[in-house]
Amino acid sequence: MKILLTNDDGIDSEKLQYTKSILSEYGDVYLVAPKQQQSAKSMSLTIGEFRYMKIDEKTYAIEGTPVDCVNFAIHGLKIDPDLVVSGTNDGYNLGIDTRYSGTVGACLQAQYFNYNSIALSADKRGNKILKEELKSTLDYILENELLSPDHTLNVNFPREKFGSSKGIIEGKTHYRSFKYEGIMKEDTFYPNRQYKPYKEYPEDTDISAYIRGYISICPIKV
Repeated sequence: MKILLTNDDGIDSEKLQYTKSILSEYGDVYLVAPKQQQSAKSMSLTIGEFRYMKIDEKTYAIEGTPVDCVNFAIHGLKIDPDLVVSGTNDGYNLGIDTRYSGTVGACLQAQYFNYNSIALSADKRGNKILKEELKSTLDYILENELLSPDHTLNVNFPREKFGSSKGIIEGKTHYRSFKYEGIMKEDTFYPNRQYKPYKEYPEDTDISAYIRGYISICPIKV
């Protein structure tokens, strides 16, 4: 299997490097990631040229966005991957954040070009659950033939406080709402985003899985 790996946290991300080590058990991994932090870039892309740095034959750092990484890999390096993986992100991509996420944005670009894609996200507070359950989750996806060029699989691992996952929920994205406020101080705006309280979430959703300690796998379309 030929795998293209990218992210939005940057090429030095610890979670990215661990993800690469696991994906290497499934095939040849080509790593093309942003040189710098590119979180919340969604499907943003660079208009015009951008620079890249070749680290080795299968590793490149891009001065651009996650979408730029996918475009460069497919149309510059001419990689024709069987699978595009983005992440593992240092933090969650749930609900409406899937539309802001550079992690997911890279996969949506791959989906647009008709490639199988998986977006991976996990708790910023540690890597224990990711390290223990990434491979078994990828095995689950492959064994159950969940991959399709018609959608991106958005995968979120449980919070570290759970110690391990309670299982896997195949569900849908729940677009919970938030209130957005901010403080104006001199020439600077300080935003404050808070999700509105909601007593119950549908059990077959990413938010419910997150709250209850399950791994969520949700298809997302461009």
